[in-house]
Amino acid sequence: ILSVGCTDSLIRFADVSASNRQGALGDRGRRTMEGKFASESRYPFALYNVPKPLAWGTYKSKPDSHFYISDFHDMTDNLPDIQRFCAVVAKIHLDSMGRSPNDKYGFHKTTHLAVDNDNSWDDSWEHWYAKVLKRMLKEEERSHGPDEDLKLLTAVMFQKVVPRLLRPLETGDRQIKPCLIHSDLWPGNVKPDAVTDEPIIFDSCAFWGHNEG
Repeated sequence: ILSVGCTDSLIRFADVSASNRQGALGDRGRRTMEGKFASESRYPFALYNVPKPLAWGTYKSKPDSHFYISDFHDMTDNLPDIQRFCAVVAKIHLDSMGRSPNDKYGFHKTTHLAVDNDNSWDDSWEHWYAKVLKRMLKEEERSHGPDEDLKLLTAVMFQKVVPRLLRPLETGDRQIKPCLIHSDLWPGNVKPDAVTDEPIIFDSCAFWGHNEG
């Protein structure tokens, strides 16, 4: 069942059966729901802070409409306690570190963060980060048109900034152990539980990467 006047953007549903429903339309919507389920299924490291994913799929009566269902948490609209929030994020990073299924950077499903992320696996954090950032910048240009200043900054970013900051992390004997990254942490995706006041983290676009990614 979808709300009247819905668009390609995310549609949220309220439900009284102790579950939270989200929905989206079109092929991108299907990929978004599948990616969301895959992302939030990777969080055994924070069982009390991430709503348990229950299912995702396509409505039989509306084959262009797709859904994602998780456990329901009643949340306030306040900001979470900063120390408790940071402790949860640190725990996820520490407990998942080195548990990437193939010791590589990336994710096994496409996720959606403004654009469909290219999560294909890579041995190099520098290469993976640059690949994802380039894709986002291309989408920015597609949406808003070319910008000469941005082109100059982009060239410097990939020729100098990314190699100088990230390459030393994996040079010589140095190495990074990928950990699970939420990648879309902002006040709209972190709210206190109305009963326990525990920070609840949701709407993940997960990937395995550097803990400061």
